[in-house]
Amino acid sequence: MYVESELARLPLFSASLNSVFLILGGLSAVPAGKLCGSLGIQRVYWLGSAGTCMGALIFLSEDALFLVGLSIGFGLATGLLVTAGHAYLMQSAPEERLGSGSAYYFLGMTLGTSLGNLLAGQLVEHGGFALTGWALLSGTVVVLLGIAFFLPEPPGEVVPKDSEALASRGPMLWRSSVQLILAVRFLPTCYWGTATLLVPLLVYRVTESVSWSAGYASASLALAAGAQVLAGKWADRVGPKVPTLTASALVAVSALGTGLFAESLLGLFVFGISGAVSAWSVSTMLPRLMSLAAGPGEKPHLVGWSHLAWSLAMVCGNLWGGFAVELHSGLPFAVVFVGCVVTVYLFSRLFQLLEAAPEPETAPAA
Repeated sequence: MYVESELARLPLFSASLNSVFLILGGLSAVPAGKLCGSLGIQRVYWLGSAGTCMGALIFLSEDALFLVGLSIGFGLATGLLVTAGHAYLMQSAPEERLGSGSAYYFLGMTLGTSLGNLLAGQLVEHGGFALTGWALLSGTVVVLLGIAFFLPEPPGEVVPKDSEALASRGPMLWRSSVQLILAVRFLPTCYWGTATLLVPLLVYRVTESVSWSAGYASASLALAAGAQVLAGKWADRVGPKVPTLTASALVAVSALGTGLFAESLLGLFVFGISGAVSAWSVSTMLPRLMSLAAGPGEKPHLVGWSHLAWSLAMVCGNLWGGFAVELHSGLPFAVVFVGCVVTVYLFSRLFQLLEAAPEPETAPAA
């Protein structure tokens, strides 16, 4: 909106900036995992948060080249922030409470995005984009001070027995469980990248009303936030297997339903919202699964690779959806539905591997 209304640039320019942001965020997440081990998770989290100042500066610049530079820096900083944040969560929350911990962690993201959009809209309307930029910059400085003075380094990693066994099988990326983690991070995110771009657009095309499109976005975000908490508590009670398989199956059903009813307002609301609810629920399960699949000291590294898979999938989903929707409104979702079905199978294989992981050998008694 800022690029179009203030800079008179085409939507393609905005899409390009967003793609740069996503790709670089994923690429920087991989070395961020190593930085967490050498600098400490708290320091990397602070550096990533400091880099988000560049996101605020975007609203204070009218130079296209400077905007590109800010998008590059913002994307790189996001990789540090996401990797360190997830690693902090996985080392701070007890294994048996990691479902709830992940739910509240992602809840902060969904509610923060919702409230941030609401506040930014009011600031833009009454004070313009410059005021919004200064407000974001001020808020970031407050957050940085809070991280520096009040956020401690997380406790040392407690290594579960199954993580030791998995680590003994070889380098992280060569292990089947890790490859499956990356695959189940990529495939459903392709659906999510397609859905976040197209469902609001399809709602607008059916109703020719921006308010209906905004109403869908608000409803899906609110219900997804509640579903995250329920899914996290469910996983803590019964383990991650049943909630994960259920949520991933619902993602597939939602993709299929959205494709079949892409020109129905009721169908878009029902399957679009169910897709948001189930996709966020799957995301809530992943930190616990990564914790089980990672060996000693590998959690930040696996988080980094996982974020790279997420970023590439979002770009693929966006590009595929933008291209295919002009051929047929339901075509984008018909294709990503196949990936969602494969995801359910891959999750079942992942749980088989995790459950079959042998206990580590112990030294014989003297």
